[in-house]
This record gives sequence, structure tokens and C-alpha cells, in this order.
Amino acid sequence: MISVQKAMEKAVELIKRHDHARIVSHYDADGITSAGIICNALLRREIQFHTTIVSKLEDSFIQGLKDPLIIICDMGTAQLDLISAHLNEKDVIIIDHHTPPLTSPTPINELVSSLPDSFALINPYIPEGEHTGKGEKEIEGDICAAGLSYLVARRLSSDGGGNIDLAGLAVAGTLGDKLRMDTGTNKMILDEGIKEGVISVEKGLKLGDGKIRDLILFSTDPYIPLVGKVEWVDAFLKKLDIEGDRNISDLEEEEERRLTAALLSLSLESNAGAAINRDALVGNTYILNAEVVRKGIDLMRMVDACGRFGKAGVGIGLCLRDGKMIEEAASLYIQFQSKLVSELNRIESGEGIIKELPAIFYFYVQERGVTGILDGIVAEYLYTAKPVIALNMKTREEEGARVETKISARCSKKLIAEGKEDGIDLAKAMEKASKEVGGFGGGHPVAAGASIPSGSEDKFIVILNRLIGEQKGIKNYSHSRNKLQLINHEIPRD
Repeated sequence: MISVQKAMEKAVELIKRHDHARIVSHYDADGITSAGIICNALLRREIQFHTTIVSKLEDSFIQGLKDPLIIICDMGTAQLDLISAHLNEKDVIIIDHHTPPLTSPTPINELVSSLPDSFALINPYIPEGEHTGKGEKEIEGDICAAGLSYLVARRLSSDGGGNIDLAGLAVAGTLGDKLRMDTGTNKMILDEGIKEGVISVEKGLKLGDGKIRDLILFSTDPYIPLVGKVEWVDAFLKKLDIEGDRNISDLEEEEERRLTAALLSLSLESNAGAAINRDALVGNTYILNAEVVRKGIDLMRMVDACGRFGKAGVGIGLCLRDGKMIEEAASLYIQFQSKLVSELNRIESGEGIIKELPAIFYFYVQERGVTGILDGIVAEYLYTAKPVIALNMKTREEEGARVETKISARCSKKLIAEGKEDGIDLAKAMEKASKEVGGFGGGHPVAAGASIPSGSEDKFIVILNRLIGEQKGIKNYSHSRNKLQLINHEIPRD
């Protein structure tokens, strides 16, 4: 087993052997910024590349990769067996931050040990002693794929000290995965960018840039109870004597204080399950001085929307600092927010849309492409007492492929923080439950996903409720199990 640092050095040596690379990455903000960082680093070494953004790594796709050098970002650990089997004659670099699956036919230590010499696996979350070496702590704190890609890019620069200007993309990816910026390796990357003038940090509202009315109208995270309600927003701003068509950056300090206090007060008075935490609404905002979209939260949101609408090329263009992409990316973000607002208004106004079982909340999503983000908002702001499961049956049926239901699981960070080491772990529960119905799943303790065969939703929900209940220490599942199984035939859908 080699360390993370040595795996990065090996990755750089593999890259230097080639004049062309195939980059494959995930379609969310972290995945696209990861790919963007690698694209920039390769351009600067005059290495040509072909980038493909995907929602998942399928067997047929992996088999179709014919390039001599393949760089996989923000995925790959869960498919290590397939990658090793089909690409063993290629130079392969995997830059990933997901934990390995629990139920892999081959134990992860055996898979890693048997990787070809032409592979470089960069993943600090491979269990200790199986990758980094016992006792080594090379990556401090949680880090996303964009952060790891940045560390590779730093080593890939011709003088060994360049590519610091890509730190802004690493920050955008970190914001996308909602990881802390003020600790560990993430702080090191941030401080490095600040020192070189690549990043500036300001204090203020975390709403992004733009007109005040629009920012409040579409503010889903942080969640503002006025979201989607034009007349309410106008009345709210009129009461504060603040013109909604003004840009938020034009507010005087006193006006911003007044707006902040009013938004926090509004949250406390609302019927939301949890008031906005002040830290979620106000705090550090990151200015990316080298990027065409300068506010970190705005770049993250635009890139993420591009990926979710199948326009990942626009997101990659933003990461390559093509200003012509801004208008289309901004439009895609507004379209995405409109879908979120529609779903949130439906949840707020509809009776019984959110269903409750002993260990979980769950609901069915009507819009495509918003499942994970929507679920995170509901879990963090509206239904915070239990994990929230969102099911989306409106997936596209591809020729020759089975129809699948996409599932997202999210949990308020408070539930994780207050739990014990053996507390809620959505990744473990989703992996086990999906496997029992012929699907697959995984992710992180606080955020996980799954795909299951269409028609198995009811059975899946019953199994997942039981597994999370066991994690939470809910007793008497043995004698209530028959009752729970009846839900298999009674679960109502929207």
C-alpha cells in the first residue's frame, strides 16, 4: 500500500508520460470543479484532454474507455473492481473522497493490493492501514474531490509551485459538498489562496450576488420562508424600506444589518421545522479573484446547475474561465432554483406529502434533477428530527436499461453531531437497503444516494426504516416488524 502523498506523486508521473488524457468526473459541483482543475493543469502542460461528465460509472461505460491515460474524479472507489478488471492495461488515476462500499464481493484491502502498477488511487478515506499506512495523517479533516484534485495540480505544475490560482475552484467544490473551510487541509488550501491573492474573504450575507428581491425569492439554502412568494417578498422589503431591484452589494452596512436581523426574525416566526442558524445566513463569503464568476457560492451554484441540466460543458467552460458561459450558466441556475421553489411550495402547502415512519421521513419528488438538493433543504431546515428520504420515479428510461428510481437520503448535521460513533450512518443504511432490493447505494453518513429497480420502492422504504431505526437504537423492532411490513402494501404516494 502506498500513502496518499505518494499516490499523488505517482499520478503526476503517470500524467507526464502522455500527451492526451481522458477525464471522467461526476456531474455535481464538486465533480465538475475537480475536472476543471485537472483540465487547467493539463492545458498548462500542453496535454490535450477529452472530458466526460457522468452521473454514475456503469460497466459498459468503463469498458468503452480506450484512452491510454484515464483520470477519474469524484468517483471510482465503489467501482474499483470493474475499473481494475477492464482497464488493467491503461494508466488510470482515481481521485475520490468516497468511502469504499461495505458489501463489495472482494474486500477493499485485497482490491487495493491487487491494483496494477499503472494505477494511482488517491483516496484518504480508504480505511487506515489499507492505503495511507497506520498512523499517517496526510489529509486533515474532510476533503472533497476538488481539494484532492488541487493538490495533484499543485504537484503537476512545471516549477512545482504553480497552479495556486486554481485554489478558487477547490473552494467552490468544497462549498458544493458543504464541508468546513476553516479546518485541516481545506484551511491550508484556503490560506494558500489568500496569501497569493487568489481568494479574498469577506463577512456578510451568504445569499450570493444579484438583486435583493431575486436572492430572497430563490433562497433555498439558507432557506428563507418567503421563497417563491413574490408579493410577500415585496411587502417584506417595503416594510424595511429597501428597494428590491438594488444589488445586494450596494447595501450600506446599516441596511445589511437591518435586512439580516429581519430575515432571522422571520425565520424564528415561521412554521419551518428549524429556524435559520445565523451562521448559515451570515458569515464568511469567498471571493475568487481569478475566476470569471467571483463569488464562490455563485460559481458553485452555476456549475452545479449546469451538471444537473446535462450542460456540464458550460460548467467546465466556467472553470476554464470562459466568460461567454456566464449568461447560460446563470440562466440554468435560475431554472434549477425555479424547480426547487416549485417543490418546496408543494411540500409546504400539501397535506401529507411528507410521510413519517418511526425512524425516517420520506416523500416522492415530482421534478427531475433536484432530488438530492431538495432533500438536503428539507432535512436541514424543515423536517430535522429524523433522516429524510426523497424518492424520484421520474427517471428517463434508456433503451435496453431497466427503469430505476433514484433515492436521496439526507440528515440534519445536528443528528450526526449529537450521535455516538455508532450512530446514524446513511451511507451504510442506503447501501444495505438498496442491495436487498437489487439496487446499489452509498455515499456519506450525512448524505447518501441509491438507485433501485422500479417497483421496489415500498420494500426499500420498510427495510431502510428498520436499518436506521436499529442505528438509532429504537427498540422492539423484532415484535413490530410484521406491522412494519404491512406498510409494504399501504405506503401512499403523491
